[in-house]
Amino acid sequence: MYRERDVVGFLWKQGERLKEQINRSILENHLTGFFELLGRPCNLVFATYDQNRQASQAFRTLFMQELIQRGVVAPSFVVSYSHSDEDIARTAEAIFEAHRIYRQALDQGIEKFLKGRPVKPVNRRFS
Repeated sequence: MYRERDVVGFLWKQGERLKEQINRSILENHLTGFFELLGRPCNLVFATYDQNRQASQAFRTLFMQELIQRGVVAPSFVVSYSHSDEDIARTAEAIFEAHRIYRQALDQGIEKFLKGRPVKPVNRRFS
């Protein structure tokens, strides 16, 4: 099946499509230096930074909170063979809206937007 349907090629194509849309959102929402994509297109991870461009779990939490409110659960962006063009577009739209809130939180203070406590890294030395 992998050879007959070029599954790997499809994963990369969809990942590139999503990566392009996320990078466009970063630019349009003026988040360069505050939100960063890492990894391969078919397995993207993201890094979040605060107003001082320091790594921020609070901004990670805010971003994921806003995605969840839009029906997307994404601690990272891993595409699968089942993700259609429509799925990628819907995810990109949710990311754009989450980025819009992220930008507002950078400008107005995260406390106005974040509901609950920031997530903590799984691998940490102390609770």
